[in-house]
Amino acid sequence: MDFKKKIGSSNNSNFYSNEMIITKKSLNENQLKYTYQKQLISDLDFKHKEWSKYIDS
Repeated sequence: MDFKKKIGSSNNSNFYSNEMIITKKSLNENQLKYTYQKQLISDLDFKHKEWSKYIDS
């Protein structure tokens, strides 16, 4: 019962835990990779729309 109470009443507002396996640096690097990949996909989608205009003509 004390265990549940301890978890539920935690006032720790930090997102990162001292017990995390993945470091904050690694999370940031992965976020940058994700953003870059998302941009590449967006660019590719735009190119496909442009190409389809020429193919349909």
